[in-house]
Amino acid sequence: MGPNVTNSDTAGADFAAYTPLYEEHDYTIDDYDGALPEGLEGTLYRNGAGKLDAGGQALGHLFDGDGMLSLFSIADGSVHYRNRYVRTKHYRKSLTSKGAPYRALGTMRPGGLLANALRFPANVANTSVVMQAGKLLALWEGGPPTELNPDTLDTIGIHNFDGGLKWLGAFSAHPKWDPDTVEMFNFGLAMVPFPKLICYRVDRAGKLHRLGEVKLPFAMFNHDMGLTSKHIVFAIPPLVFPTSKLMGAGFGLCNFIDAIEYDASRGTMIALVPRDGGKPRVLHTDPLLHLHLANTYEDGTDTIVELVNYDSTWEELNGQLSSLSTDRASDIGSYGGTLLRLRITKSDKVIHEPITDVRGEFPSFNILRTSRPNRYTYLSASAAGTSYPTALAKIDNTTGAVVTHQFPYGHQPHEAVFAARPGATDEDDGWLLVATQDGVNNRAALAIFDARHIDAGPVYTGRLRHHLPLTFHGCFTPRVARPNR
Repeated sequence: MGPNVTNSDTAGADFAAYTPLYEEHDYTIDDYDGALPEGLEGTLYRNGAGKLDAGGQALGHLFDGDGMLSLFSIADGSVHYRNRYVRTKHYRKSLTSKGAPYRALGTMRPGGLLANALRFPANVANTSVVMQAGKLLALWEGGPPTELNPDTLDTIGIHNFDGGLKWLGAFSAHPKWDPDTVEMFNFGLAMVPFPKLICYRVDRAGKLHRLGEVKLPFAMFNHDMGLTSKHIVFAIPPLVFPTSKLMGAGFGLCNFIDAIEYDASRGTMIALVPRDGGKPRVLHTDPLLHLHLANTYEDGTDTIVELVNYDSTWEELNGQLSSLSTDRASDIGSYGGTLLRLRITKSDKVIHEPITDVRGEFPSFNILRTSRPNRYTYLSASAAGTSYPTALAKIDNTTGAVVTHQFPYGHQPHEAVFAARPGATDEDDGWLLVATQDGVNNRAALAIFDARHIDAGPVYTGRLRHHLPLTFHGCFTPRVARPNR
């Protein structure tokens, strides 16, 4: 952001990421700069809230929008784009309902108490998308995955792993993979009969195995997890549901997001769950505020957890997720947090080691380094004072050095996804695939960077024919989607 550009000047560019895209598209990108890298072939999938209204009612939180998947199929020297909404019950009913058809995490449906009491939030399948055992799954942390056709993005239906997910079937949107076994590890947050985190392993054949669980001392909100060679790792911030507020939300007096409070006196709870499902090791450290972990791994007798820590309040962070009007840029503060390393010693001491002061979110890295030391983390970063990301940052976790690419004014990068070069041995030998939104011209693009030299700018930029609302998370697979076969 230039010296004469103020926060209020960025409001239009910021809000562009929240403008709905109702249309579904299918075409080969024909407006591009540069060239696709030799050796890059596969499919980038992205998931996010495609629209922030339901039945004509404006939704109250970014987490509530209907999931819309995009695929960028890269093959034969071109990129094919396709997007489709996930045909959840919420999406289908919202097409004809007057107002939101179901209550959501941060939105109440019309009709007052009777319409909301004792009703769980709708599964909108909007948070992430993963590929496991040949199945493409849209994830939303309060319920089971939704399976889609990996070529067409047509919705197949709820996927509960042949009944392995019980009742509500919560299955987090942040699973992690063992790069050697190709097993997927995840968890689900359960509130009844008592609050707990249930840990799962999905083998390479797609079968779900229930592992250990972490009993929570009270109802808490946890969004992410980590994986090491020995443990499933949780760093749970003190985002709690006071009993009175949780009951109020259950009986329709308020929404579930408004029932969350940040209670610093509780500290941050760390749980290390053995991967074989044994008893968890639980300890506490100073209160942190975070949503996303980067990598986690074992370092000798220490366990390392890297995360994006906020210095803002929960009210400010939640404001960024719920202020969806055009004046949001002037009143919600700066975007993102800073990368922090927690070193957990065998004597249960937790040492806080700041890595960088660059502000950002959506940390990513070469997933082939999951559960082992990695040198580089990538962030969607912000210029000073902006309430949205403006740059791509590459953090050297060893030295703290930072390399950035600053996007043109009004351009927002989404989460960067790393795709390794076939046969590569160096950690950063590959590409970063970044969806971007040009809020000035209201067009989105796919930017591809050589991960070794992001400061050189994208080697390929393929512009879509339309805008693309903010996507949360996604994945890259070497499998090439063929939407029209």
